[in-house]
Amino acid sequence: MTRTSGDEELLLKALRREKAKSPSVMEVIRGTLVRYLLTCGNTRCRCHRFKRHRHGPYWYVAVSYPRGRQRRYLIPAEHVARARQGIAAYKRLWASLCRISEINLELLRVKKEGK
Repeated sequence: MTRTSGDEELLLKALRREKAKSPSVMEVIRGTLVRYLLTCGNTRCRCHRFKRHRHGPYWYVAVSYPRGRQRRYLIPAEHVARARQGIAAYKRLWASLCRISEINLELLRVKKEGK
């Protein structure tokens, strides 16, 4: 066995390991969870006089799109934990994809040297 084929085997093992660690794409939510409090339109409401009496909290997931566009998805408070988990899964998946890409680039280099 040549040195490059041994390196290639190690990289393939690392690739399989990384794939196994990656979260399922079914869990992923791309965006940012935002909590906000609201001052209503009724000027006689206490939310206008005291910040601590603002209405809410309300939750939404903000997602950015090209050309500075953004979309917000209002979510009920009981789904906040699920949104947090989905956003965390997205971050883990993105990091895993970056590591997989690095391994694949290294595999290309090793295969080139093995010719």
